[in-house]
Amino acid sequence: MIHNEEFINEFIEEAESHLQMVETGLLAMEEGKMNKENINNIFRSIHSIKGTAGFFGLDRIVELAHIMENLLGEVRNEKIQPDSVMVDLLLTGNDQLKAMVDDVFNSHEYDVSKLVESMSNLMEGKEATSNDEAQKKESETTVTSTETHETVLTINSKQREQIEDAKKHGHYLYRVKIGINKDIGAKEISPIRFFKKIQSVGEIVDSYTDISDIKSLDSVMDADVYFSFVFTTVLEKKLLPIALDIEDDTIEELNLDEQLSKELITTLSEDEESSKETEETENDVTEEAEVHFEEEQDEPNQEETLEEVTESQEIQSSASAKKPAAVSTVEDSVRVHVSLLNDLLNLASEMVLGRNQLLRNIEEHRKEISGLDAILQNIDRVTTELQEKVMQTRMQPVGNVFNKMPRVIRDLSKKLGKEVELNIEGSHVELDKSIIESLSDPLTHLIRNAVDHGLESPDKRKKSGKTPSGQVDLKAYHESGYVHIDIVDDGAGIDAEKIKNKALEKGLVSESDLKNMSDQEILQLLMMPGFSTAEKITDVSGRGVGMDVVKTNIEKLGGTIEITTKLGEGTTFRMILPLTLAIIPSLIVEVDEFKFALPQVNLQEMVRLKTGDETKKIEYVHNAQVLRLRGKLLPIVHLGKVLGLESHKIKEINQEIDDITRILVLKVGSKRFGLVVDHIYDEEEILVKPLPKFFKNCQCYSGVTIMGDGKTAMILDPEGIVAKASLRFMDEQTKASEREASAQLNELKEMQNMLIFKCSGEETFGIDLSLVSRVEEINSDSIDHIGNKEYIQHRGEALRVVRPESYLPVTKKDNNPRKLYVIIPKLVKNPIGIIIEKIHDTIMTSIKLNQEDIKGKGLLGSTIINDKIVLLINIYELFEMVSPEEYENQSLKISSNDRTILLAEDTPFFARLTKNYLEWAGYHVISVMNGQEALDALKEKPVDLVLSDIQMPVMDGLELVRNIRKDPDLAALPVVALTSMTSEKDREMGKEAGFDFYEFKLDKATILSTLKNAFEMRGETV
Repeated sequence: MIHNEEFINEFIEEAESHLQMVETGLLAMEEGKMNKENINNIFRSIHSIKGTAGFFGLDRIVELAHIMENLLGEVRNEKIQPDSVMVDLLLTGNDQLKAMVDDVFNSHEYDVSKLVESMSNLMEGKEATSNDEAQKKESETTVTSTETHETVLTINSKQREQIEDAKKHGHYLYRVKIGINKDIGAKEISPIRFFKKIQSVGEIVDSYTDISDIKSLDSVMDADVYFSFVFTTVLEKKLLPIALDIEDDTIEELNLDEQLSKELITTLSEDEESSKETEETENDVTEEAEVHFEEEQDEPNQEETLEEVTESQEIQSSASAKKPAAVSTVEDSVRVHVSLLNDLLNLASEMVLGRNQLLRNIEEHRKEISGLDAILQNIDRVTTELQEKVMQTRMQPVGNVFNKMPRVIRDLSKKLGKEVELNIEGSHVELDKSIIESLSDPLTHLIRNAVDHGLESPDKRKKSGKTPSGQVDLKAYHESGYVHIDIVDDGAGIDAEKIKNKALEKGLVSESDLKNMSDQEILQLLMMPGFSTAEKITDVSGRGVGMDVVKTNIEKLGGTIEITTKLGEGTTFRMILPLTLAIIPSLIVEVDEFKFALPQVNLQEMVRLKTGDETKKIEYVHNAQVLRLRGKLLPIVHLGKVLGLESHKIKEINQEIDDITRILVLKVGSKRFGLVVDHIYDEEEILVKPLPKFFKNCQCYSGVTIMGDGKTAMILDPEGIVAKASLRFMDEQTKASEREASAQLNELKEMQNMLIFKCSGEETFGIDLSLVSRVEEINSDSIDHIGNKEYIQHRGEALRVVRPESYLPVTKKDNNPRKLYVIIPKLVKNPIGIIIEKIHDTIMTSIKLNQEDIKGKGLLGSTIINDKIVLLINIYELFEMVSPEEYENQSLKISSNDRTILLAEDTPFFARLTKNYLEWAGYHVISVMNGQEALDALKEKPVDLVLSDIQMPVMDGLELVRNIRKDPDLAALPVVALTSMTSEKDREMGKEAGFDFYEFKLDKATILSTLKNAFEMRGETV
């Protein structure tokens, strides 16, 4: 056997690829996909394995591949019809080949005799027509001449057909004998590439590897291994050395007619005496898969080849009598060792680091040196592109892992007596090689879990009104810069009560904890060590080992796993993985003058707390700090305290905050918590380096990196921080406080982002920031007066500006400040700028709208913010007062006021604003706070149209419209979504749920126009 490590590794890689193709093809064959292309692909792969294994003297691999090839040849020639028994046998053979390829140096110790015998029996059972024929077959043996030590082969029926077909197509027959070291190794050509050359020009009839030159251990290094093969080709003898790049004297031309008349093929081995080897040679029938001479439709390919040969002959006729140079071939790919790719990645990563350091250190000199800025931009661009290209070399399709799953499904379904259909999507999606290599085990476990736990038996499925065959979907796709892998089954779903009972039985949680756990938290119990809902222990499941390991492995890859289920309909396990582990986007933060890198995959949002902000504040629940954020309570962790940094800069945060506090909202799995830091810096792509061994036991770190300023920074591990801080996400009092917070959402309060400002008078005003396009600072002398109107230059055009105090019932003073501000609104036709004198703040706050105490046209009402009365401006009414001819669009009004609209909006501010629009247009409006109230109202009183927000407590807008479409009495009712969620994905979800239109909630003209369209779409006039 050849022991060249480089050649052997190339053989292993090539063989593994072929074996995967064989498995995929056999599974397709079992499903009835019996097309010639599929069979030829399987045959070609087995043939390639056999041929290349023969070069290396891997006799056991050759022996097994040979009998599999013969069996597949019978299938290809339609002499045997494949069935499940044959496919099982071939799959077992494929598994054995995998095992031998993985342990290639010990492959000669494997016993394949039983498999060879079983396949031989299968062929004989299908082919034999009488005992006489079988005896005749057994009597055909190899004849060895004792005088010449030549082995001659009896031509069996398949070889005869092959040679006769070759003769019909004008082929020649050659015997070639080459030394692996002398003729191939000396030219630095691997045996695999040489075998591919043979395949490209001809068809092998038989082959043999001779190791008789190796007499003892002492002669191993000096001796050679000879490979002999008989093959047919259209090439004349003088062209064959050129095509194969071998010497003339290694080739012997055989007479086709003579060989057929004698029914003998001359020697393949001059020194073979072993009866076992002669028997193997007798049975060896190799059919070339690349060129199918026996198929009539392949004849044009032969003509093509002959034309190419003729052209080659014409070229060679002008050459000298000496041996011509080898034919040059151009390949579009090249094999590169993984270690070289790793080195390239490390160098590219170091270059990224150097780029970051260069840009940071030279930033202040950009404008001082002419042309420097362009040079730095070019370095930045080229470095980024180089990094991306190097990263691409390590990217592999998830199909490399997905392709193994059909076999897992097949074996499991047979073992469990279930019918399972596997659908695979997104096999082309790519991930880093290191992630792909670590993905196989967790993915296999989740697939096994779906088939065993998820899918019901055929009988149970029939009783449930389902098809007997269960379905498992395996799909990969990109979302938000990460790869999502979903494992979806249409089984019985996960019974939360069953999980609770098992958790209590095993003592994993207390009864009080269970009472306060959400459905998602209950599902996460499946990921706890030792948890299993299996009734009995089998080799498939029930051992209590697996899901916790899956979770751990996914988190080691920097990913997360989520579970969603619906009882009776199925379950989805979703893995969210980064594209790579080598270079990751991170946020640089600081505590006590120490900088840390936080992976952005865990970052949800950043919160900045200031004194007096009632909507975002720190509270205490059960002696633990929590952040109240949009009605939800999040546990708080001080990074400095967790890391043991006892500095004066680390403060206790009380309910009264003295200065700004920065909190990072992080997500680990389904859990969210706040991490308090001193400072937040820029985002930065960092190179992940492993932790030094003396940091291995530190829970809070996952790695180390070098930042752009050249300093090292530890990479934070949010999962480890949660464990180190002993955060409790299921505390009873925390849950009670969350319920209290949810109840408050049903009151007349809602979070809004407001711009707070003053005009010339004493009053303080507010405008919702979603109505503001931009705020610009101007000088008072830049205002032009035309008649009694004021204008400024804005983006090359004249923009009219107005002072609110000139139209609203508020005070007005002549302050004449030099510096002014202009609010440029959006979502209005022909925008008008609003001049203000002072900007106080932008603040996310709750609005309790008061419309009784302070009234006036152009005002929505008032609210209290930071102990001050703030007047909320209705910019649409303001602009109607300023320019009624442009803004009072009478065409948007309806001809009669007999139309009733049901408005479902939980935010008082938006509800009031929208109601104003609708009533101005002539509609009668019924207002409710959520989807459930809307359904109740629809039962009590008929309406003409429903206008609904999406995000609402109790029942959201999507669930509301689904309920409307399910009700036969309401299904035809026009329903329009009115929301601030306007991404394409949100729109698609809304349309799928049943909304007729999907509009932004503050765009008055569009809303009113859409309502008219909705009525007209239903065949009504307004």
